[in-house]
Amino acid sequence: MRNILQNAFATCLFEIRSSFTVQRTSVSLVLALFPPVMLGLLILGARLSRNGISNSIFQDFTSLLTITLIALVSLLSLILWTTPNVSAELEGKSWVFIASRPGGRLSIFLGKYFAACSVSFGICIIAISLCTLLIDSQIPNEDAGRFWISLCGIFFLACLVYGGIFSLLGTLFIKRAMTFAVGFVIGSDIIMGSVPGVLMNKFSIRYHLQEISLQWLGWFLPGSSEEGYRLVFGEGYSVTVHILIILGVTLATLSLGAWSIVNREYITAHEV
Repeated sequence: MRNILQNAFATCLFEIRSSFTVQRTSVSLVLALFPPVMLGLLILGARLSRNGISNSIFQDFTSLLTITLIALVSLLSLILWTTPNVSAELEGKSWVFIASRPGGRLSIFLGKYFAACSVSFGICIIAISLCTLLIDSQIPNEDAGRFWISLCGIFFLACLVYGGIFSLLGTLFIKRAMTFAVGFVIGSDIIMGSVPGVLMNKFSIRYHLQEISLQWLGWFLPGSSEEGYRLVFGEGYSVTVHILIILGVTLATLSLGAWSIVNREYITAHEV
């Protein structure tokens, strides 16, 4: 197991080093700068058109927008990095060598997972930092540091759990892993996570991350008060329970993905 972890760490470093190409660096920079640029444009528009909007409403608006935009780029980066964990090796004709090495399959699976989470979280940190500076420049307050730390913690958990889910999908659906990953986000987090009730939405990852966000950042959702939200969606668990659920899902998906990549037979290009 120690050799597998060492090889996984070596794979992670190799994947990160190989990401410093013009194409991948450009994509990462675009993803990292997208949230602050969009936030800045919308803040500028709101400032020019606002008529007596209170700072509290403006703060809630910017918080919600920041979380939504960063969630979008984090999911996109994870989909781009995790889902080709097997297909990239098959297309690069290196799968035969990996499969013949002791623990090679497991090392490549974990290494690519660690690399994807690292890159995605790095993109999130840049976006969070720039958005926090932008918000603090418009509404200076003492909670900017707490806001930054809370968002970093939330998206760290998000990168872990979604990275595990997308890595699992990459081992199950080789050629259409990205499609299934997008379908999972739409079906689980957008549709099922928005269904009112006390049971259905609790199976979505979005629900647990949203509850952590509400407890760490305070109320920022639009359309209703927190009392009305609780009447529709029910009372949440403690932050510790939500974190344990997220970590449990992460370990479960990584375990299933590791079992799948070790025991499944993949057809290489020269065998077709």
